Amino acid sequence: MGHTKRANGRSLATRLRAPVPAVVAGLAASVAVYLGVRALIHPSMVDLVVYRAEGAAVAAGVDLYGPLAAPHDLRATYPPFAAMLFTALIVPPYEVLRDVAIAANIALLFVAALLSCRLVGVDGRRRTTVAVAVTALGIWAEPVFTTFRYGQINMLLLVLILADFTRPPTARTRGLALGIAVGIKVTPGIFVLYLLLTRRFREAAVAVAAFLATVGVGFAALPDASRRFWTDLVMDPTRVGRLENAANQTVRGMAVRITHTRDTGTVWFVLIAVVAVAGMACAVFAYRRLGDRWGLPVCAVTGLLVAPIAWTHHWVWCIPIAVLLWVDARPALSAVAVFWTFAVWYVPHVPFVELHFAPWQTALSGWYVLFGLGFLVFAARQAWHAAPPESRLGPRPRREPMAAAGSGPTVGGASAG
Repeated sequence: MGHTKRANGRSLATRLRAPVPAVVAGLAASVAVYLGVRALIHPSMVDLVVYRAEGAAVAAGVDLYGPLAAPHDLRATYPPFAAMLFTALIVPPYEVLRDVAIAANIALLFVAALLSCRLVGVDGRRRTTVAVAVTALGIWAEPVFTTFRYGQINMLLLVLILADFTRPPTARTRGLALGIAVGIKVTPGIFVLYLLLTRRFREAAVAVAAFLATVGVGFAALPDASRRFWTDLVMDPTRVGRLENAANQTVRGMAVRITHTRDTGTVWFVLIAVVAVAGMACAVFAYRRLGDRWGLPVCAVTGLLVAPIAWTHHWVWCIPIAVLLWVDARPALSAVAVFWTFAVWYVPHVPFVELHFAPWQTALSGWYVLFGLGFLVFAARQAWHAAPPESRLGPRPRREPMAAAGSGPTVGGASAG
């Protein structure tokens, strides 16, 4: 009998370890192929070039929001605090910086996958294996691929947000990483609203304090640039790019392409407001029934949908969503395949042309928007059919350990951008 148990124990251990070499080999192959593709297409990493130019402007003491030494007359769009961080990018030669950025983004993708597994409750024994597999596949998701192509910081922001929301509930500095993310790019501020609406006031206060600290640092070091950004530029979406650009995956961007004009009228703004309110209500409802595992991605998708501009590479939240659906709603997992199709690039990305798309082109240019709206409805349905938490006395649902990553929805969740 003891011999049988030991044999069964060895068999179980073998089964747990068996996938590891395979997924590691898969990741190595995926990275190798990706690097080969990069060598063929020679991506511009244009955003990395702009970040470096912002850092150089700060170091040289020139106008941060004026013309930069960047291609296509691209200009700074982030707060002064971010530009101050970018001064580190001027130290290494560009060729070294480019290679470091590629390696860092791949590493950040793995960390984001690992944190996504933690968020949805994949147990420790399987978490690393699943994260490696998600990394191997995630490289080829269009938002991730484009983030790497441009040298964007989306993966860093995603990791900061996920890290904050997966920390122990008792951690006194929960909210700190979120506040820094807001100080870098402003748009993660929707997660502060999410904290307030879910009555996590201490964490929201920490996030706001951290954000205000970044603003204070900016004003202390770059007072003129800070004054200009926070009083003028922060409210100017046209500085970021063309609203009608097919890469703009927001309700407003879709509206501009549907109506063939940037002046979409009051009806569309009302629709965007309805999406914002309904989306955040769904996020709160999902949190109360299922925890942050559903509430956080719903909040993220809502923010992407209602922003004036959200480029395709901002939709890196497809990684946590894919992990979530794989664990909680596997029959719906095929829906995330939209992020692996690159369909948004099947239509022209040419000024003025996008304002005259045919209906089929407009549909292709809005797949992420359609997915996002569908995801909000699906999340509301999941929360509706979930059993309410046993106790509503605390602000955070109790987390239930998962016996296996493939089990159905559970009550509670981990307490991410």
